[in-house]
This record gives sequence, C-alpha cells and structure tokens, in this order.
Amino acid sequence: MYASIHKSLNRLIHVQNLYIAIYYEENRLLRFPYYADELDGESYKEIMILKKKSLTGEVILSKKPLFLNETQLNERVKQGRIIGSIPKIWLGVPLISDESVIGVLAIQSYKDPDAFTKRDLDILVSVSHQIAVVIERKRIQEVLKENEERYRTLTEQSHDIIMRFDRSLKYLYVNSAIHQLGIEPNDLIGKTNAQLNFSKQLVATWETSIQKVFETGKVNRIEFKLPQGIWIDWLLCPEFTTGNEVNTVITFARDITQRKQMEFNNICYDKINKKIINSETIEQMLDGILDTMLDVFGCDRAYILFPCNPDAKLYSILFIKCQPKWVVEQGYQTEITKEISDILKKVRASENPIIYDPGSQNKIRPYLREKLSVKSQIVMPAFPNTGDAWEIGMHQCSHERLWTKPEARLFNGICQRITDGLSNMLLFRELKQTKNYIDSVLNSMPSLLMGVDADGKITQWNHQAQIETGVKSKAALGKYFYHFFPHLNKFIETIKVAIDDQKVIEELKVPHQIKDKTIYENITIYPIKDIDIKGVVIRVDDVTNQIQIEEMMIQSEKMLSVGGLAAGMAHEINNPLAGMMQNAQLVLNRLTKKIPRNDEIAKEAGTSMDAIHMFMDKRNIINQLQHINDAGKCAAHIVENMLSFAKKAEGSKSYENLPQLLDRTFELAHNDYDLKTRFDFKQIIIKKKGEKEFPPVFCEYSKIQQVFFNIIKNGAEAMHSLKDQIENPPEFIIQFFVENKMAVITIK
Repeated sequence: MYASIHKSLNRLIHVQNLYIAIYYEENRLLRFPYYADELDGESYKEIMILKKKSLTGEVILSKKPLFLNETQLNERVKQGRIIGSIPKIWLGVPLISDESVIGVLAIQSYKDPDAFTKRDLDILVSVSHQIAVVIERKRIQEVLKENEERYRTLTEQSHDIIMRFDRSLKYLYVNSAIHQLGIEPNDLIGKTNAQLNFSKQLVATWETSIQKVFETGKVNRIEFKLPQGIWIDWLLCPEFTTGNEVNTVITFARDITQRKQMEFNNICYDKINKKIINSETIEQMLDGILDTMLDVFGCDRAYILFPCNPDAKLYSILFIKCQPKWVVEQGYQTEITKEISDILKKVRASENPIIYDPGSQNKIRPYLREKLSVKSQIVMPAFPNTGDAWEIGMHQCSHERLWTKPEARLFNGICQRITDGLSNMLLFRELKQTKNYIDSVLNSMPSLLMGVDADGKITQWNHQAQIETGVKSKAALGKYFYHFFPHLNKFIETIKVAIDDQKVIEELKVPHQIKDKTIYENITIYPIKDIDIKGVVIRVDDVTNQIQIEEMMIQSEKMLSVGGLAAGMAHEINNPLAGMMQNAQLVLNRLTKKIPRNDEIAKEAGTSMDAIHMFMDKRNIINQLQHINDAGKCAAHIVENMLSFAKKAEGSKSYENLPQLLDRTFELAHNDYDLKTRFDFKQIIIKKKGEKEFPPVFCEYSKIQQVFFNIIKNGAEAMHSLKDQIENPPEFIIQFFVENKMAVITIK
C-alpha cells in the first residue's frame, strides 16, 4: 500500500526521497512503516519516541504543512532540530483523519535546493486526506484482523464456555471449552436448545435468559445447576449492529461448582461454629451439630460414639440424631469383639474419613447391617486435647449411598470443628472443675483470703471474707479491698513492695479495735508468681484466742514453777517440822512419864516429879505441849495434801474413795493462798449426802482431784462476788449416788 502511494506521487512529483511516519498519540510514539532514502535508508528506526523539535514532530504538533528551503534548514541544523543527513529542501504534510493527526508524509532532496515548489506542497496537501483515510482504514483492518485472531485464540484457549446466538436462538459459535460438559461444538452449531436433548426446564431457563438480552439490550447473568451436578455461572452480553440493534448475544459460561461447594461448605461451617459458640454444655453442642449434619447431608443417622478405644469392653453411642424411620435410642451399647476392635484401630489410625459403601473396598459391619439396617456409612475419629478418642459417623439406611469426594471433604471439615469444640468444652469443664475445687479449698479455710490486683481491687473473695463482711463474692469483686477492711489501708504500700520484690511479707499480732474489744490478727501477703498477673493474696487470721492461750500457758508455766518450788519448800519444811514434833513429844515424855531417870534428875535439881507435875498442871504446860504436837501433825498433813496435789500424774488408775478425796481437796482449798487473800474459806458451809454408801471409783486420783479443786475454787469465788446480794450464808451442797452403773457427784 505504501509503495503504491509512493508510485502514485511520482506521477505528479518526481520524488526520490520519501517517508511516511505513523503517530500513536496515546504513548507518543512514531512508527516508520515506509521510507525511501538515498542517504539514510539504513538508519531509520521502525519505532521511536516523538521529538518535539524534530521536523516530523513540528508538523504533528502544529497540524500544519511545512516547507523548508536550504536557508531555513541550515537554521534548524544550528538549533539541533534535524536528525540524520541534511537535505537541501524539505516538505512535510500532516495526515489527518477525524481531525486527529495520525502521521506525516515527507519528501526531501539532498542535491537540488529547487527540487520542489509551493505547487508541489499544494499537491501533497490535496492528496494527504485521501492518503490518511487509506492508511487509517488499512490500520483498522489490521487491528480488526489482529483482534479477531487474538479473540479466536483467547476463546479457543479459554476455560470458559463461549457461545454466540442469533435472534432465532441458534448457536452461531461454540468454543472448544464445551468439551468439559461432554459435548462437541459441531453438535450445537446451527441448532437451538429446544432441538437438543436437554431437559425442558433447562431449555426454558436458557431461552428465557437469551431472549431477555435481545429484548432489553442489557447484560444478563444467571446461575443454574446442570443434571451432571455442575454449577454454571452464565454471563450473557448483547452485540449491536451499526443501527444500535441487538444482532447477536455472546455468552460466557463458567464452571463454578467448586466455588458453590465452598460457599455451601462455609455456610455449613458457620452453622457448626454457631452451635459450638452458643452452646453452654457438651450435650447441647453435640445435639445441635448432629441436627445440622442430618439436615446438611440428608442422611438417616448422625451419631457420636465414645470411647473409640479398641481395648475397651463396650462402646456407647452417647449422642445420636435420626430420621423418624431409623430411630436408635441414645446410649445404645455394643460389645467390642475382635472384629470391632480391628475396625476401631483402623478408624483411630485414619486422618481422613473412612467410607463404607458399595463403591469402596470397605464392607458394612454385619452387626450394623443386621441390627441397625445400615447400607452405607462414613466415619472419622476425633482426638480432643484431653481424654480418649471419639468416633463421628453417619448412616444411610434407606438406600446404598455413594459418598462423593466433596461430601467427604465437608464431613472432614465438620469433624475437625467438632474436635475443636470438644477440646474447648472439655478444657472448659476441667477448668470449671479446677476452679470449683480451688474455690472449695479457699472457702473451706478458716482464714480470710482475698485476691488483690496491683491497683488494690479484689479478684478473689473466700467464704470467710463473706462471713466477716456480709458481702457476697459477686458484690466484692472489682472493689477496693480497703473499702471493706479500712484497718488494712495501711498495707497498700506493703502490697506494692510484695509485688515488686516477689517476696512474702508477714505482720504478726496486729491489734485491731472493734468497739470496746481488741482483737489481734496475723496478716500475710503472698505475691502471685506469674509474669503476666500482678497481684497478691492477702490472708488474715484472727489470733486473739491463740494469744490468750499463750498467756495462759505462760501463767501455767509460772504456776508449775511455783508448784515445783512449793514442793521443794514442803520437803524442807517437813524436816524441821518432824524435829519440832519429835522434840515436843520427847519433852512431853520426860515431863509426864514416870521414869527412874526423871526422878534422879529432879532430886539432883532439888525438887520432885510430883512438884513438877503440879507446876505443869497449874500452868497448863502439858496441854500446850500437846497443842504443839497436834499443830505439827496438822502442818504435816497440809504438806502431804499439797505434795499429793502437785505430784505429776502418771496416767495410772486405781479404785479411789471419792468422798475422802473431796475432803482432802477442801482442806487444800482452805490453805489456797489466793482464796485466803480474798475471803475466809472457813465461812463456807459444807453439806454432804450419801458419802457413806458411795462405792470406790476406778479413776486417776490426781486428775479427779484437779477437777474437784477447780469446781470448788470457782464456786467459792462466785459466791464471794455475790455475798452482798444473797442473805443466806455461802454453802456447798454435795451429793454422792449411783445411777445406771455410773458414779454421780453433784455440787451445788
């Protein structure tokens, strides 16, 4: 074409050097499809970027013809606006189509500066439009041809099924992607859907959709399922004539079976996830999931078995959902035979669902076929994080079902979610049991226990804390601990120290005033040994009674020491007391008994024993000496009683006369120093009844005496404190009697 243009111009103008440049405005490129140049023929580049200062660029940008003589050309050489060899004369005209510059036609001469005239420029201008139209038409044809080839390549290589229909709804074109439906393109060309062996419903869907595009001129899109189970996404686009009428409809059909399966699976997973999230118990969760499985798969039974343990004696269907005709009671148990044990081992070892149907190598277990009417089955193990394995399965009883791969994948995904749900539920159950156990331990402790965070807010509150404050755990949690125990406010800084230093801090016998009473508390602060949790446990123990007991023990130890000293002193007293009594008896014997030696000494002294007797009678000396001896015996008896009372019990028992023991105890009480300093014990009247008939009692002497002494002492002190309020004199009324083979002593 370009060569013929050059040849035609040569008839009008002698043109030896000519080039045609095509301009691509969108990317500012120049293409030189034709050039004839005696000097620069080999230097032309087929494509180059448009340069504004070049001669070609000047014509394109100005959209005007350009005639340059030798002088003007030399001036442009100085400006660097000429590329290649320098001509003597140069003419260029823009090629304009639809008011846009599509290129430049230029002629030049390297030898003759007068080779062209203005008339030659006018000729070029006059033919430039026709040349532009020819070039543009040719370029469009090439683009169309190129696009058509590209389109055909794309359509034939496309995985989408591409079809074109005319107004009679006949197939004009079908690409090779139709093979994926098992159809040959030539079997469709020239025919309508009604002439083919498609279902009436499918034909109606197709033809209604295509007709709608012809009528509206708008794009239509539908989804439908083919009898083979393939889902199709069908895009229908109108193709218009120059008169803007829909001439044909081109359609693009894409297999979206996998996408639809994924969408369906995601819907199922969402349902399962909601059952897991919204359930409060394992039972509620699994019942809901089995209902969903029954609906999703359209099976006759969905069940969960536990334990899936080949070494167990029995396994039980703990959870099951059935269609009305195929009901099996929940809790159905089966003995694990050797055959079943082998099957359970196979199930436990499988990472994917195991299918039992006519299309697989696995046969239905006889007891399932005979007892539960199972014709097809799919099973898979579930291994929660805790406990033994579970088995999840579905039964088809109404017919022999061939489980598809998508169904098996969906079942696998559901089983994985059930496993996660079981893990969470079992873990939650363990945590709840552990929490209940810990709460029980904390609530069983007599100590007041509070968990407190770093800000002083309560995180744990045991039963003793509730008793002390009357505030329940729910009301206390989140509150500041010192709101309930203001006296512990001073330990805020101590708590911070315990947290920072991670050490136990203990404050003992801290006094705390409640009204008029002072109580003592041991306060222990334990830091929580956790990197992520900052807080302490505060333990408060009331040790008021303990302190009182300690004081009593100290007093008892003092009394024991005093008792030991008294026993030692009693022994020391006994020695001179015995000497005193012995000498008193000796004096009495020498003064009263008739002994020859006494008479001899009396004579030597110038007197007689009769005179001495008379003197002693007159002065009552004999009676005085007898009183000394009696007093000594009484003192010795008191010492004996005290030593007997202070003697450490040896744990031995013997038959004792309790009335006599009580008498000795009264004697001891008479001589108790503490009682004597308060009042005269001798003022108390003692009345006893039944002591003569009272039998001996098998007991520990010292312990019973201690009991008697405590009762007598307490009674005496009580009566003394009320002496101003009672008219009658203080008295003890003591009765001894036997009742139901028991020795009874009442003291009033």
